[in-house]
Amino acid sequence: MAKNSDTITAIATPTGRGGIGIVRVSGNKTKKIFQLLTGLSPKARIAQYASFKSSDQKIIDKGIAIYFSSPASYTGEDIMECHAHGNRIVLGLLLDEILSLGARLARPGEFTERAFINNKIDLLQAEAIADLINSNSKKAARSAIQSLSGIFSEKIKDLRGRVFNAKVLIEAAIDFPEEEGVIIDTLPASSEIQICLDALNELILQAKAGRILDQNLSIVIAGRPNAGKSSVLNHLSGFDSAIVTATPGTTRDVIKERMLLGDYAVTLFDTAGIRETEDEVEQAGIDKANEALAIADIVLYVHDNTIAMPNLHADFSEHISPDAKVIIVRNKIDLSNENNFTNSEREVYVSVKTGVGMSKLVEVICHHLNIVENEEDLIFSRQRHLEDLHKIMKSLKRVLSNIKKGAGLEIQAESLRLCLSGFDSLTGETTSDDVLGAVFSKFCIGK
Repeated sequence: MAKNSDTITAIATPTGRGGIGIVRVSGNKTKKIFQLLTGLSPKARIAQYASFKSSDQKIIDKGIAIYFSSPASYTGEDIMECHAHGNRIVLGLLLDEILSLGARLARPGEFTERAFINNKIDLLQAEAIADLINSNSKKAARSAIQSLSGIFSEKIKDLRGRVFNAKVLIEAAIDFPEEEGVIIDTLPASSEIQICLDALNELILQAKAGRILDQNLSIVIAGRPNAGKSSVLNHLSGFDSAIVTATPGTTRDVIKERMLLGDYAVTLFDTAGIRETEDEVEQAGIDKANEALAIADIVLYVHDNTIAMPNLHADFSEHISPDAKVIIVRNKIDLSNENNFTNSEREVYVSVKTGVGMSKLVEVICHHLNIVENEEDLIFSRQRHLEDLHKIMKSLKRVLSNIKKGAGLEIQAESLRLCLSGFDSLTGETTSDDVLGAVFSKFCIGK
């Protein structure tokens, strides 16, 4: 991809009103635009108070102008940032003036694309920037920051280096003169590939966990009528989203609430009470409850602790996802004569009415949501990363098997070369323009 010679500009802050709004400029005309817009001489990395003026010397706004000289900038080019008041009309006037001075409107993600083209970041880091902006939870954000800092890239480079070493060893064996009685030792290459496979397997597990982090995990609140399901939803979400009455069968539809629970973005689903009914409307609600159970990551089975526990298998049976984790929430302990309740990771005693045990319930839910306990193991990944890593692993396993069978080394060397290309595709060294276009087109304008 060729380097750009034109100058681009865009509003870098989101739509709306705020104290500050930023218009960003990057390219070879930046210094000239800085001088014409502010009447000042740019000083690298120095914030200068300026009056932003139009070509007829009318003041558009007053604010801070910052200049970053190439190559010590985000894009690797000269950059200017105009920090003005956060009003879209003012920012629009600033943008129009910069366009009249020779810049063009940036495409979505073009600033980051230029950082990639100018070797300031690789493709994994570029994607991490978009993932950081769009992250839905604290752990997802921290994971994206780690990828942005180059941790994911370094792991990929280390794996690539090991595969390259294995390829060199295989090629050395190929070039070894064929002499009678000489045994070609492929053990060093096999050992290197096995080490790479072990590391790759661990990386894939970390990448899978990182991918789950930014998905909205589903927590379905289920149970028999009048067990307190809607009260649990209201307590966890902090809103009176669901109607709470003593009449069984009040909930006729699935009620959804998105929220941040601990470090995770989750969607809570309050569902209709599960029971035999001839009421068509209530049955429709139960059918929707069963649909929700099929996609649940966690099920909170709310039970009225003053009555006997129903048959959970009968309530869930064909509907619950096999991967879902079930937490039994024994509600209404305030109506019980018992005082000693033993909580576990699978069963929590609460009184939603008094609030007793609800903090423990949140703690248990967060424990089940905690996919990766060590945050240093978090790697924010995308589907393309996982697909490429799985292809590389499959190829390496085939190479290792063929070497052990004594198959032709020339073919194995070629397979290792394709694995190297797979690593280069991940970091953007050999990625096609179509893939790059798809990556950067999903960025917001101004980033």
